[in-house]
Amino acid sequence: MTTSYLDFPSASLVKRIASMVYDALIVIAIWFLIAFAYLGVRGADVAQTHPHALQTELFPLLLLGTFAFYSWFWMHGGQTLGMRAWRLQVVDAHLDGRPLNLLQCLSRFLVALISLSAFGLGYLWVLFSPSGDSWHDTFSGTRTLLLPKEENKKVVPSRRGR
Repeated sequence: MTTSYLDFPSASLVKRIASMVYDALIVIAIWFLIAFAYLGVRGADVAQTHPHALQTELFPLLLLGTFAFYSWFWMHGGQTLGMRAWRLQVVDAHLDGRPLNLLQCLSRFLVALISLSAFGLGYLWVLFSPSGDSWHDTFSGTRTLLLPKEENKKVVPSRRGR
């Protein structure tokens, strides 16, 4: 049975930030793994021999790893581990249960980076938006909703194409 998301409220700013803190711990661990692999391939002295390599090679890899983490979870159930703990779910703005696609994930990720770079204004927007959406929700055609406890228990990562 498909869940109707029409009656679920938008996630509050506090819950969004709390889930981001949880996810940040996982993302930092992913960054450590990426940096460890990078230094293993390029050599530990890469910063001395190629001073801009960390900016031009490692930083894009860290962004790619972060995008891979978020997009996989958003496309497979709409919840990262932090979102699951706080009962948040990202859904398509049509609220009909369809999973997010890769373009939605990419636009959501990029606009979320802009939101953070603008001193968090894109996140603070949820306090002023009539629908309670952030900049990246609006731009990507998604909604971040607060699920009831029983509904949150039903969410399982799905396989694409089912």
